[in-house]
Amino acid sequence: MERENQSNETSTPRIITYSRPSDEYGALGNMAGGMPIMINGHKVNASEHLYLCGYWSLDTDLHRQAQEYCLAQKSGAYAKRCTKSRYIKQSRPDFSDFKHDWMIWVVWQKAQQNKSFQDLLLSTGDAPIYEVIERDAVWAAWPDANGVMQGANGMGEILMMIRDSLRKKTEPKFDKDLLNKSGIYFLGEKLFF
Repeated sequence: MERENQSNETSTPRIITYSRPSDEYGALGNMAGGMPIMINGHKVNASEHLYLCGYWSLDTDLHRQAQEYCLAQKSGAYAKRCTKSRYIKQSRPDFSDFKHDWMIWVVWQKAQQNKSFQDLLLSTGDAPIYEVIERDAVWAAWPDANGVMQGANGMGEILMMIRDSLRKKTEPKFDKDLLNKSGIYFLGEKLFF
């Protein structure tokens, strides 16, 4: 009788969460190192570095200087903290217009160039993915007192989109026209999408 009850029990649905690079699925996040990205012959240590370069992606000497400073930082977290504190006043005023599509492209580059990232992402099956960072209402989510996830979970949504693209062997959907019109430069070279 006891066995029958066990087999009729419903199991909690599997969800994937991470908060730090050291977490089991932490390598899915932008802050994780060890998965470099090559862009126009330049090595980028982590996807966070490349994402941050979007803030300073106009064709100016100051923006290139900000990108170089960002890329020189060892960790994504340090790059975010230091580069923003030093150059935030010079960031693109229109960055919020294209940051979501830029993030999709950045994470797609990470996926295309890092087999270990692909394998980890595909190992999540069909489980929902959440980057859990309290009070980051755009990219992350967090459980409220009742365990209900709050926040937009933008990064989790992008990861699930890329997981689907990897399975189907298709490119994820992002607004290439918007990125092209935005005139995004990386270390003095215009990127085309």
